[in-house]
Amino acid sequence: MKQVLFIFFILELTLPRSVRAAETAYQWTDNQGQIHYGDKLPVSIESRTITLQRDTIQPGSHPGLRPGERDRLSKLEQHQQQQQRRAHTARIRTDRQREIMQARCMDNREMLKNSRGRDTFKKYSRYLRNNCW
Repeated sequence: MKQVLFIFFILELTLPRSVRAAETAYQWTDNQGQIHYGDKLPVSIESRTITLQRDTIQPGSHPGLRPGERDRLSKLEQHQQQQQRRAHTARIRTDRQREIMQARCMDNREMLKNSRGRDTFKKYSRYLRNNCW
């Protein structure tokens, strides 16, 4: 319990600092005229502070697309979800059929072991040969 509280305390102390540091960036130009960006203030060069905004984009909203592209993308996503549901249903159906076939094969193997007479032996062995082996 003490370890959990200690870990929580450490996270509480360090997390706000890292979040605050990620919200501020600095821009400066070096002697060759190149523009640089960083999260630490340069020591001897004049820099400009840039405040970063957090993403307010909702998942699935697709803000950078045109309306026609948004419609097409949402249709594609719906189609993909339908395909995934169909594939899941098909897997379930196949698993059920496989379980039924395994049960039938086990029953027929047991019947073959207990069979008396040539006709019943042929019947069970034929089923096993055609469906289970």
